[in-house]
Amino acid sequence: MAEIITIKNKPNWFLAIFLPFGLLILILIMFVFLPIASAQNTYLFSILRYITLLIPFLGFFIVFLKIWLWNTFGKVILEISSEKIKVTNKNCLFNKPKEYQVSEIEKLSILDLGIERTKFNVRLNYLFSKSNYSVIIVKGSKSIRIIDWLDIEQAKSILEKTNKIMNEKGKIESK
Repeated sequence: MAEIITIKNKPNWFLAIFLPFGLLILILIMFVFLPIASAQNTYLFSILRYITLLIPFLGFFIVFLKIWLWNTFGKVILEISSEKIKVTNKNCLFNKPKEYQVSEIEKLSILDLGIERTKFNVRLNYLFSKSNYSVIIVKGSKSIRIIDWLDIEQAKSILEKTNKIMNEKGKIESK
Protein backbone atom coordinates (compact mmCIF):
# COMPACT_ATOMS: atom_id res chain seq x y z
CA MET A 1 0.00 0.00 0.00
CA ALA A 2 1.47 3.31 -1.08
CA GLU A 3 1.12 6.53 0.90
CA ILE A 4 0.29 9.60 -1.18
CA ILE A 5 1.32 13.16 -0.30
CA THR A 6 0.01 15.98 -2.53
CA ILE A 7 1.65 19.42 -2.55
CA LYS A 8 -0.05 22.31 -4.39
CA ASN A 9 2.18 24.64 -6.37
CA LYS A 10 2.16 28.29 -5.26
CA PRO A 11 0.94 30.29 -8.26
CA ASN A 12 2.46 33.52 -9.49
CA TRP A 13 -0.75 35.50 -9.84
CA PHE A 14 0.65 37.86 -12.46
CA LEU A 15 1.31 34.88 -14.76
CA ALA A 16 -1.97 33.20 -13.84
CA ILE A 17 -3.99 36.28 -14.81
CA PHE A 18 -2.12 37.75 -17.80
CA LEU A 19 -0.65 34.71 -19.59
CA PRO A 20 -4.09 33.52 -20.82
CA PHE A 21 -4.39 36.81 -22.74
CA GLY A 22 -1.08 36.04 -24.45
CA LEU A 23 -2.34 32.55 -25.25
CA LEU A 24 -5.54 34.00 -26.75
CA ILE A 25 -3.50 36.43 -28.86
CA LEU A 26 -1.37 33.53 -30.13
CA ILE A 27 -4.52 31.56 -31.01
CA LEU A 28 -5.88 34.59 -32.86
CA ILE A 29 -2.61 34.95 -34.79
CA MET A 30 -2.43 31.23 -35.61
CA PHE A 31 -6.00 30.82 -36.82
CA VAL A 32 -6.92 34.24 -38.26
CA PHE A 33 -3.88 36.25 -39.32
CA LEU A 34 -1.56 33.47 -40.51
CA PRO A 35 -4.10 31.95 -42.95
CA ILE A 36 -4.66 35.41 -44.44
CA ALA A 37 -0.91 36.11 -44.62
CA SER A 38 -0.16 32.76 -46.23
CA ALA A 39 -2.64 33.10 -49.11
CA GLN A 40 -0.98 32.18 -52.42
CA ASN A 41 -2.15 31.46 -55.96
CA THR A 42 -2.30 27.69 -55.41
CA TYR A 43 -3.60 25.68 -52.50
CA LEU A 44 -0.39 23.68 -52.12
CA PHE A 45 1.78 26.78 -51.73
CA SER A 46 -0.76 28.31 -49.35
CA ILE A 47 -0.74 25.22 -47.13
CA LEU A 48 3.06 24.95 -47.16
CA ARG A 49 3.47 28.64 -46.33
CA TYR A 50 0.85 28.41 -43.55
CA ILE A 51 2.61 25.41 -42.00
CA THR A 52 6.02 27.10 -42.09
CA LEU A 53 4.58 30.27 -40.55
CA LEU A 54 2.62 28.27 -37.96
CA ILE A 55 5.55 26.26 -36.54
CA PRO A 56 7.21 29.05 -34.46
CA PHE A 57 3.87 30.36 -33.16
CA LEU A 58 2.79 26.84 -32.23
CA GLY A 59 6.09 26.29 -30.41
CA PHE A 60 5.64 29.46 -28.36
CA PHE A 61 2.01 28.53 -27.67
CA ILE A 62 3.03 25.12 -26.29
CA VAL A 63 5.78 26.63 -24.10
CA PHE A 64 3.47 29.33 -22.72
CA LEU A 65 0.68 26.79 -22.15
CA LYS A 66 3.06 24.52 -20.22
CA ILE A 67 4.20 27.45 -18.04
CA TRP A 68 0.63 28.62 -17.40
CA LEU A 69 -0.75 25.16 -16.59
CA TRP A 70 2.07 24.36 -14.16
CA ASN A 71 1.91 27.80 -12.54
CA THR A 72 -1.87 27.85 -12.14
CA PHE A 73 -2.88 24.22 -11.55
CA GLY A 74 0.39 22.40 -10.79
CA LYS A 75 0.72 19.80 -8.04
CA VAL A 76 3.51 17.50 -6.95
CA ILE A 77 2.30 14.05 -5.95
CA LEU A 78 4.61 11.85 -3.86
CA GLU A 79 3.76 8.16 -3.78
CA ILE A 80 5.80 6.41 -1.13
CA SER A 81 5.88 2.63 -1.01
CA SER A 82 8.26 0.14 0.57
CA GLU A 83 10.31 -0.23 -2.63
CA LYS A 84 10.22 3.19 -4.28
CA ILE A 85 9.32 6.86 -4.13
CA LYS A 86 7.40 8.08 -7.16
CA VAL A 87 7.30 11.83 -7.91
CA THR A 88 4.61 13.02 -10.33
CA ASN A 89 4.19 16.61 -11.48
CA LYS A 90 0.48 16.85 -12.23
CA ASN A 91 -0.71 19.42 -14.81
CA CYS A 92 2.75 19.82 -16.28
CA LEU A 93 2.85 19.01 -20.00
CA PHE A 94 5.33 16.41 -21.30
CA ASN A 95 6.46 15.33 -17.85
CA LYS A 96 6.87 11.67 -16.91
CA PRO A 97 6.70 10.45 -13.32
CA LYS A 98 10.11 9.87 -11.77
CA GLU A 99 10.77 6.84 -9.61
CA TYR A 100 13.55 6.43 -7.06
CA GLN A 101 14.34 3.08 -5.44
CA VAL A 102 14.38 3.26 -1.63
CA SER A 103 17.42 0.98 -1.51
CA GLU A 104 19.45 3.55 -3.53
CA ILE A 105 18.43 6.57 -1.41
CA GLU A 106 20.99 7.49 1.23
CA LYS A 107 18.99 10.25 2.92
CA LEU A 108 16.22 12.79 2.59
CA SER A 109 16.94 16.37 3.60
CA ILE A 110 15.94 20.00 3.22
CA LEU A 111 17.99 22.31 1.01
CA ASP A 112 17.95 26.07 1.60
CA LEU A 113 17.78 27.91 -1.73
CA GLY A 114 17.88 31.37 -0.12
CA ILE A 115 21.18 32.04 -1.88
CA GLU A 116 21.83 30.09 -5.08
CA ARG A 117 25.40 30.16 -6.35
CA THR A 118 26.20 29.03 -9.86
CA LYS A 119 29.25 29.34 -12.03
CA PHE A 120 27.98 32.57 -13.54
CA ASN A 121 25.89 34.35 -10.90
CA VAL A 122 24.53 34.55 -7.38
CA ARG A 123 20.76 34.71 -6.96
CA LEU A 124 19.30 36.00 -3.69
CA ASN A 125 15.92 34.28 -3.45
CA TYR A 126 15.31 35.26 0.17
CA LEU A 127 14.74 38.89 -0.86
CA PHE A 128 11.49 38.13 -2.67
CA SER A 129 9.95 35.16 -0.87
CA LYS A 130 10.11 33.01 2.23
CA SER A 131 9.38 29.94 0.11
CA ASN A 132 12.94 29.05 -0.77
CA TYR A 133 13.40 25.53 0.60
CA SER A 134 13.50 22.26 -1.26
CA VAL A 135 13.12 18.62 -0.23
CA ILE A 136 15.95 16.60 -1.76
CA ILE A 137 16.96 12.97 -2.15
CA VAL A 138 20.65 12.16 -1.81
CA LYS A 139 21.73 9.25 -4.03
CA GLY A 140 25.46 8.68 -3.97
CA SER A 141 27.08 12.00 -4.80
CA LYS A 142 23.92 13.40 -6.47
CA SER A 143 21.31 15.61 -4.81
CA ILE A 144 17.94 15.41 -6.56
CA ARG A 145 15.39 18.12 -5.81
CA ILE A 146 11.95 16.51 -5.69
CA ILE A 147 9.83 19.37 -4.31
CA ASP A 148 10.88 23.00 -4.74
CA TRP A 149 9.98 26.42 -3.37
CA LEU A 150 8.42 25.50 -0.04
CA ASP A 151 8.51 27.49 3.15
CA ILE A 152 10.39 25.94 6.05
CA GLU A 153 7.25 24.68 7.84
CA GLN A 154 5.99 22.89 4.73
CA ALA A 155 9.41 21.39 4.03
CA LYS A 156 9.76 20.09 7.60
CA SER A 157 6.22 18.72 7.54
CA ILE A 158 6.79 16.84 4.27
CA LEU A 159 10.15 15.54 5.49
CA GLU A 160 8.59 14.32 8.76
CA LYS A 161 5.71 12.59 6.95
CA THR A 162 8.09 10.96 4.48
CA ASN A 163 10.48 9.84 7.21
CA LYS A 164 7.62 8.47 9.29
CA ILE A 165 6.37 6.42 6.34
CA MET A 166 9.87 5.28 5.37
CA ASN A 167 10.78 4.32 8.95
CA GLU A 168 7.66 2.17 9.15
CA LYS A 169 8.48 0.45 5.88
CA GLY A 170 12.24 0.27 5.89
CA LYS A 171 15.37 2.20 6.53
CA ILE A 172 16.29 5.70 5.47
CA GLU A 173 18.38 8.44 7.04
CA SER A 174 17.20 12.04 7.22
CA LYS A 175 18.67 15.37 8.06
